[in-house]
Amino acid sequence: MNWYDLVAPGYDRAVRGVYLPYRRKAVQALRLQPGLTVVDLGCGSGLNFELIMDVIGKDGTLIGIDLSIRMLERARKAVERHRWTNVHLLQKDVRQLGPGDLDALTGRTTQVDRILCTLGLSVFPAWQQAFERSFDILAGGGRYCVMDLFNETTTFQTRLVDFLARSEISRRIWEPLQQRCEDYSEERQPLMHGREVVVIASGTKPTTGSDLTTR
Repeated sequence: MNWYDLVAPGYDRAVRGVYLPYRRKAVQALRLQPGLTVVDLGCGSGLNFELIMDVIGKDGTLIGIDLSIRMLERARKAVERHRWTNVHLLQKDVRQLGPGDLDALTGRTTQVDRILCTLGLSVFPAWQQAFERSFDILAGGGRYCVMDLFNETTTFQTRLVDFLARSEISRRIWEPLQQRCEDYSEERQPLMHGREVVVIASGTKPTTGSDLTTR
């Protein structure tokens, strides 16, 4: 069983209040508009859903992707509670994600306008591969935002965080965006009651299909 299947029952209580301010900033960094299609990568129990749906509205589409069955069950309950008919959930390893998966899920050709990944890239195995696969499905001119913990110093606190979240918070998760995106921006804020910082990084995928690795 996936670790997040085990912790799913208490996950929301543990993290909702702590990370809500940072989730709001991450959603704002996406520059959402009504009617857009948004992928919430590593969506977990759906804690980002309401923030996204408040902006994209009934004409938008939200796709939540996660590997944990139990977390997606909780996300599905949130969808049913809000009576959202334009939210789709997919159990999938991000490294195996392709456009055909989204088309089959929504029943139409799906253009991804925005991707949000909160507290995901520090957890995903082979996280750089996961980023590249997800970046490939983002339309040119679309925005990608990551929000995650970071501390490059190994301490008892960081080891505890990594153990509890099955994460590696020393990963420099913003660098692929910085290399690949136009209009890159980054914000760092201290995490309450800890020495870690929360990194919120976002950028726009070039419409030409080229990246910015030379800068």
